[in-house]
Amino acid sequence: MKLKFHKMAVLLLSLAGLCAPEQSVQAQGFTDTSRDLILTFRKTGFDGGTVGSVVFEVDIGQASIYDSVASGSSVPITAYSASSQLTNLFDSLDDLSWSVGGCVPNAGDSGDPSKPIATLWVTEPRQDPNVQVSPAWHRSGSYTQGQADSKINSILNNAAIWATTAAADSVTNTATAAAIPAGNVYNANGSLGGAGNYLGTFQGDVENTTPPTFDSSGSSSVSDFYRLEPGSGPGTYLGYFQLNTDGTMTFNGPSLTFPTPNVIASTNGAGNVNISFPTTLNGIYTLYYTNAVGLSAAVSTWPTVSTNIIGNGSTESFQQPISGPGTYYVVGVH
Repeated sequence: MKLKFHKMAVLLLSLAGLCAPEQSVQAQGFTDTSRDLILTFRKTGFDGGTVGSVVFEVDIGQASIYDSVASGSSVPITAYSASSQLTNLFDSLDDLSWSVGGCVPNAGDSGDPSKPIATLWVTEPRQDPNVQVSPAWHRSGSYTQGQADSKINSILNNAAIWATTAAADSVTNTATAAAIPAGNVYNANGSLGGAGNYLGTFQGDVENTTPPTFDSSGSSSVSDFYRLEPGSGPGTYLGYFQLNTDGTMTFNGPSLTFPTPNVIASTNGAGNVNISFPTTLNGIYTLYYTNAVGLSAAVSTWPTVSTNIIGNGSTESFQQPISGPGTYYVVGVH
């Protein structure tokens, strides 16, 4: 069953988050900075596993680090130790829930103004570690995203507040990681909620939970990572986090290899041709056309029906007037 939290504990945590300063909180161990990403590990027992005695929270650095990782490149997550911290704090890595979140605080900060307040950075768990999630998390208005923003910001601030009351320790309270007791109101449980959706303020569960045989499976746990500026449409895909069975983690830049879709064309009996093709998330598509004479030319030189179509996992459809016999359509993607 999902965790249920005492209403008073949630209230206390919410108040603590509202009162916490937006800038770095000086602590004996764990510290945080605006726009840092927080990696959270916890065992809730939701999938039948054990319940952990701590919630392990790791500051993995500024969101800007992960905004520009090139395709084919990877960044090792070194803000925690898999051997001396993660595997010592939990009885196993089976049934372990993890997520990454970050935000531009609702109160604002002095960071990059191109990322406005209520911008979120969040994970979306993959069911199959080899298949990118579709559809992606979508963007919402600043008021809606601002609610999740306050929860994410509270996780970072509350961890730093907790650290001021705990002795600095190489396992439980370092400059980048805090192992907060599961019953303490300053851990992430009160902001993530039992469903992993920031107490219902976000559109879905940001947590990935490893299977009960994860330790022995040899298969990694993978979550896609998105930036959501306030607005509409799908979020910006940045890459994916990969938790390995030994407890280490990497962030990998986005894959830019997209399958070429098959184009389906049919007439509608009213002098038009209907054209459709499936898209892959974050592929950029162009629909070209030509007649028989143009077939000998490079496709990139053909006229276009539409360009810069952003794939979102759905089917794109167009209707064109029939201009004559022998019109050919091709879709390019990159």
